[in-house]
Amino acid sequence: MFTFIPSPSDTPRLDRGWIIANHKLVSFHAAFLTSLLSIPLHVGTRFDVMREMFLSVEVVISCLMWYAAWHSNIAIHEMGHYLSAVKTNNLRPELAGPAEQKLKQGLLGRWLWYVEMFVKIPYGAFQGVHKESGSYHPGVKTQNLAVSAAGPKASKVLSQATFLPGIALILFGLYRAYPAAVYGGRLLFTVGVVALFDFLLSDAGKYKAFRERQREAAAKAAEVRAAEPARETQEARPVKPSELRRKLRLHRLQELELADGTFVFAPWEFRNSIMGGRHTEEMGGNLSFQELMFLPLTAKDYIEAQRVTNLLQSRAIQIIQDTEGLNFVGIGLEGGIVASYAKQEGDLLPEERALRVAVQAIEECGFVPDRDVCLALDPAASELSNAYREKTGEKESVGQYLFWRAEDPKVLTTDEMVELYLRWVKKYPIVSLEDPFAEDDFEGWKKLMKALDQEILIIGDDLVTTKDSTIQKCAEQGLINTALIKANQIGTLSETLLATRKAKQLGLALVVSHRSKSPNEVMEADISFAVGALGLKCGGGANTERLVKYGRIVELMEMAKKGTKITRKLDPDITIADISAHEEPTNAGIPTVGVVVMLDNGMKFTAATPLGTSAGTDEAVHLVDSIIEANPLTRKFPNYFVFKEKEKTYRFAGNIKGETITKENRELADLWMRAKRYGGKGCLASAEEKIQIMQRKANLGMNAVLSLSLALGRLVAARDGKELPEVLREMESTIDRDHLYGIKSAVVVLEVAHAI
Repeated sequence: MFTFIPSPSDTPRLDRGWIIANHKLVSFHAAFLTSLLSIPLHVGTRFDVMREMFLSVEVVISCLMWYAAWHSNIAIHEMGHYLSAVKTNNLRPELAGPAEQKLKQGLLGRWLWYVEMFVKIPYGAFQGVHKESGSYHPGVKTQNLAVSAAGPKASKVLSQATFLPGIALILFGLYRAYPAAVYGGRLLFTVGVVALFDFLLSDAGKYKAFRERQREAAAKAAEVRAAEPARETQEARPVKPSELRRKLRLHRLQELELADGTFVFAPWEFRNSIMGGRHTEEMGGNLSFQELMFLPLTAKDYIEAQRVTNLLQSRAIQIIQDTEGLNFVGIGLEGGIVASYAKQEGDLLPEERALRVAVQAIEECGFVPDRDVCLALDPAASELSNAYREKTGEKESVGQYLFWRAEDPKVLTTDEMVELYLRWVKKYPIVSLEDPFAEDDFEGWKKLMKALDQEILIIGDDLVTTKDSTIQKCAEQGLINTALIKANQIGTLSETLLATRKAKQLGLALVVSHRSKSPNEVMEADISFAVGALGLKCGGGANTERLVKYGRIVELMEMAKKGTKITRKLDPDITIADISAHEEPTNAGIPTVGVVVMLDNGMKFTAATPLGTSAGTDEAVHLVDSIIEANPLTRKFPNYFVFKEKEKTYRFAGNIKGETITKENRELADLWMRAKRYGGKGCLASAEEKIQIMQRKANLGMNAVLSLSLALGRLVAARDGKELPEVLREMESTIDRDHLYGIKSAVVVLEVAHAI
């Protein structure tokens, strides 16, 4: 028998069905050569042998065997690919629904479906397996390793079931002189030998690579579980969460003592690696919780922490792609995995399956949960509360949480949420919960703090919105032990530093966070480094706009270690020549405000604010094109606008049509077109418009104010020959709150007026 094995120069023929040619060639040889075994013993001459092989009923039998071997091998091999794609949710959306319904049929219906596959696939007539230029492939979203390996695996099983049994049956038939046994053995052998070549040659190396990957993961997990036997049963955590909380609060990923005896810190990394909630609604998935983060604990620096994160996330993707009931959708805005997770027995929510995938990834990468890597959760529970209110119309409800993304949505009360968290913290390596309750569910916060204050970080985000007075209230009421810091929630660097200082005075830990829509901006890293934050939460994976933030910490630590600076002190006579604003692109495609401060010597200082608003009601407002200030057009055409009392701004009325406005007034049409850019989320500023430093945030918008604040901060740092974190560190301890908000000036005016 001869088979065609392509040389490197023949590689393009892989796309022209050379494997299928092998099927036909090998099955032809096997069928007709084994026909020699069925020739009667009395046939003596070569002519008689040829006549028996090609001019007798043996021709028909051999042709049937030839066809059976070709058909069954094509069908079984491709059924392996296809069924693996179905079970791992990897079929394209238009094919997945009908296939999943077929798979859920009763035993008889399922077997009839398998028979249909077997019959139709070789002819290219089965929906879901495509035949092109003599080659076959399933209609998958991504050709992952598990699906690629499933075809050779099916061929291997077919070979094991037919090849050696066929030889044995032939030998038995010859020995006992049973022609029927010889014919049966020939059929099995012909099918089996083609299946063997199919296993060895088609999808070359995929089965071996998949098996090796699974063996390696299992071996690493076994080592980890042997070291931590309590984890095997998941009855209790081998390490107390309180020990980890203490480690996180007292230490950092990197710590460096400077020559003057002070310390600088590289904060722990909170790496968003599994995403859900509002951040992924447009992509898919079924998690209602917003974020599941990995915390690398034993990495020696940020470079190694990035390697650990990539390993964990890559393995989590492989697990999702390879496992029945899980469905990989893609990578979200913040670099985390978007997927669907089918619940298993005992699961209340799909989030529990996601937690197990995360722990499995940790173990199968050879890391010990609770020692090398921990988990942090951001349920973003205000969104769960809002989902319940929207679903039921109960706008004033408190303590009702709807997990709306699950296939069978569930509502949990405050007490049920507390019980859920307690169970999870006991079972999984969780060390942090951010926004575990809605911002108005104070009883939930208090109950959780009473139960877990000494065990884990309980972080307020929507609850505090980076506002110093709110942070103080929440700390005094015993609602949180950690504050999340987002500069664009409050709108200026000065007010951000008021919040960090107040939190530290009250004994709270700090985690500095990014937002979902980000330009290539390192603001968060500068702030976290300046205030000695416990954590830096800037996304996962390898998204460039996230990596630059972590990379800035690497840069700052290296400069601190060497005692060097990038910034050079400016000439004191240099003046600002121009301040301008522009639209800056973000990873989400929605622009933010970028600011350029230009000096008269040509130097420039730039900044751009990350975008993203959460459910917190006290956040600073972004100014976008759909928000319109009072102007002659709003006064001339009042019927076209709706006034927003709280913001003192206008929007175009919802029932207004573009063609009507175009006919009405040219200036009005220009304003309409501007307000509709990027779905109303643009932030256009013409070249003539200058940013006035003292404008109120309500008029200008947080995005513009913070960008200007950041650019000017970098200018001030350069003026003094410093890096921005140095300036922020000094400001945090010296900033005067009353002066910042004009309270002192107002008191002076009142005293003067009273004296007069």
